[in-house]
Amino acid sequence: MGDQIRRDALLERLDGALERRLTLIHAPAGYGKTSLLAQWRRRFADADLLVAWLTLERDDADAKRLGQYIAYAIGGEAVEENDPVSGAMPARAALSAIINRLARDPRKAVLILDDLHCAESPEALDFLQSLIRLAPSNCHFIIASRDYPRLGQTMLAAEGQLLALSAEDLKFSSPEAEEMLARTDGVPLGADDVRSLIERTEGWPIALQLALVSLRRGVDRRNFVGGAAGSGSDLAGYLSEQVLMSLPEDVQEVVLRTALLDRVTGEALNLICDRRDGGLLLERLEQQGVLLTPLSPERDAYRYHQLLAEYLRDRLARRDIGQYRALHQRLALWFDSRGDTAEAIRHAIEAEDGALLAGVLEDAGGWRLIPQGQLGLVERGLAKLSAAEIEASPALVLAKLYLDIKCGRMDAARHGYDGLVARAEGEDTSPDLWTEIRVVGDILAEYENAPMTLEDLLAREALLRSLPADDHLVVANVSESLGAKYYEGGWLERAMEPTLTARAHYQAMGSLYSELFTRFHEARIREGQGRLKDAVAVLSVTRAEIEAHFGARSDLAANCAAFEAQLLYEQDRAAEANALLDWALPHMEQSDGWVDVYAVAYFTAAHSAADEGAIEAARGVLARARGVAQRRRLRQLELLSDLCELELLLRDEGLLGEARAFAGAIGLDAMADAMAEESPPYRPVAIAAALCRIRISLLSGAHHSALDELIAMSHWARQHGAGRLLIDLNILKAHGYRAIGEAGKAQASFDEAVGTAMFQGIARPFLNARGFVQASLDEALAASPDRFRAQFLKSLARGVGTVRAPAPAPDALNDAEAAILRHLTQGYSNKEIARLIGMSPDTVKYRLKAVFRKIGVSKRRDAVRVSHERGLIDAAAGL
Repeated sequence: MGDQIRRDALLERLDGALERRLTLIHAPAGYGKTSLLAQWRRRFADADLLVAWLTLERDDADAKRLGQYIAYAIGGEAVEENDPVSGAMPARAALSAIINRLARDPRKAVLILDDLHCAESPEALDFLQSLIRLAPSNCHFIIASRDYPRLGQTMLAAEGQLLALSAEDLKFSSPEAEEMLARTDGVPLGADDVRSLIERTEGWPIALQLALVSLRRGVDRRNFVGGAAGSGSDLAGYLSEQVLMSLPEDVQEVVLRTALLDRVTGEALNLICDRRDGGLLLERLEQQGVLLTPLSPERDAYRYHQLLAEYLRDRLARRDIGQYRALHQRLALWFDSRGDTAEAIRHAIEAEDGALLAGVLEDAGGWRLIPQGQLGLVERGLAKLSAAEIEASPALVLAKLYLDIKCGRMDAARHGYDGLVARAEGEDTSPDLWTEIRVVGDILAEYENAPMTLEDLLAREALLRSLPADDHLVVANVSESLGAKYYEGGWLERAMEPTLTARAHYQAMGSLYSELFTRFHEARIREGQGRLKDAVAVLSVTRAEIEAHFGARSDLAANCAAFEAQLLYEQDRAAEANALLDWALPHMEQSDGWVDVYAVAYFTAAHSAADEGAIEAARGVLARARGVAQRRRLRQLELLSDLCELELLLRDEGLLGEARAFAGAIGLDAMADAMAEESPPYRPVAIAAALCRIRISLLSGAHHSALDELIAMSHWARQHGAGRLLIDLNILKAHGYRAIGEAGKAQASFDEAVGTAMFQGIARPFLNARGFVQASLDEALAASPDRFRAQFLKSLARGVGTVRAPAPAPDALNDAEAAILRHLTQGYSNKEIARLIGMSPDTVKYRLKAVFRKIGVSKRRDAVRVSHERGLIDAAAGL
């Protein structure tokens, strides 16, 4: 309105935002949050400070869109060509791009997010919480909202990193209210009248501002001051009435109708009001002091103050609900014809026209809206439709299924999908609809980590051949999934073609992000074939692309680091592998992932810990893996974690008894027997189980049965091109043949293992099987091998001869430390903990350092995370 009161006291308090990680300004509508922030921002117009501002709207509740707009706000016009943030980028990728962009700017950076309540959703809050947690230390966040969002501020408050301003802080003081009301034209209000208005409005800034508007329009001052009773929505209605009733009747109707729009343009005004002078009328309304705010310097679009808009909408609905719904219907059809799906759905909801809403959702693509970043939009639309309206449209059923999948409602998704398939089979279903059903079914199976047979995969190939070649999204998704499942099933050669096909379609879409996942798949296929150097080369190129476009600490970078760590470990470069996993594994635990990348990261870390003799630390890593498996319902990861633990036990012959007992407890034989099936539920589980059973047989002296199983597995591995697996099998075969006196076969098997490994730099299979390798290795060295082979064998001999002592077990927490840890995980500060358990704050601080030392952390938030992962909180609760 141009009548802002400079709020120096609040501005000085807000300066503290530059010393805090997070500042929250939370108050109801009309408390001047935006005005205060605008004043504060202007104070730093000439300062060497990056200040980015984003005003949020309803559709920004979609984390993907939110990340995109935050990146634009920070980048402004200086966004680099090699740092794109597109609407196709997933939320986690956008998060990484934002963090990397902030890290490149040496200045202090402040991100202001206004009207967070408009975009509040679990996924948006998770995104912002991750951004606040992971952004560089020079970054500060100021968030204004009607609600008090949950952004992890408990821990920030405990660390002194939170500044909060509430409605109580934002109320106008008496001097501020007097200054505003003194701006009335003509005779100012008397002191008693000002005091009366302040008392009745309780210092509500917008109410006082609207009072000023009414007084300037010449309302009867005595009646106005005496009638402005109450507060909240009643007062908003009364004061809005003063603004509305001061306008000509035809203009009142324009204001009432256009208040239905979040963004008022001349074209939209003409549509909804049956006029032709919309642009000129908007300019006139702004000049007349109606609460319209221009949304651009060109003044081609406006918005009403939220409070006024809410009042006007309610007034129109109460006056004529039929007209209210008809106008929303007209707007829904108009926005739908323009391709503005979000606005069309919003107005269709308000029109309470289920048929129209269903039609808009269908026209927009139904389930296809979700992978395009419109999950929130689909969720809001479907919530307004009855079950019967959804069931009447297979396209909407598919949208609901996909929504259930993305929201983790897997049981509901499976039940709904099976019902849709049964219904489609009983009806005359078109080929196009069958394609949509099958594609969503494949997505469901992927999220369920459901095992697949070769017949299932061949059926997917047939589906691919029936898909339109220009439907890049569907073809790429199906192809990528097919390649991943072929790899998981052990069909390595079959896995490559659909992986490359998916890459080509992602390239056609211009989706570098999705394309990079196909490179991960390619590297895994090459590694499985025993072509480690090729896998290293693929990941090297992939990492360079990721760092150039998404940042060196992005989700993609973490996934790439996990795969690279495994290859480094294979080459006996454990220190380098651990350096990657130290940052990548915790990062991955905070983001989405899939079985393969989790298994690589956790099992490499566990093996590395066991190599150092820290078997309990290795078990702790595997416990974390099981926790992820249970939370994400990844049964295969859970089984592989058990088998990894069994494998580590089998490294020490002294633990053979414990290993046998553990094998019986996890049902090893049933898992290993599945190796004989053409399509076991999980081929990686069958392979790992069979290898463990063979080791147990060899250690127990059952050499012939072990060799029978090894020969059968070797035949399978050769058929499937599993060169990396053949190294393990030949190492064990050499030991078995030597034990039964067949030295020639033993030497041939060991030579084959060495011949495959040495040209690829693969060392770890030999080092991790030192108990089975020593005799064959000594014999190979004594046979005067060629120079290259001798060099490789000598390096193995050095590694095999290095045996590390077990690491000491970590100190246990005492009762006092356990109590402190329990309160810490509940968000209490040191002072609060001291009061709760009857200690001095200094004693709590001292004991907290001991807790950090014992559990291996240095920060409060890491203590909370590690406590959850290791079950220390439950243990503490029982003390």
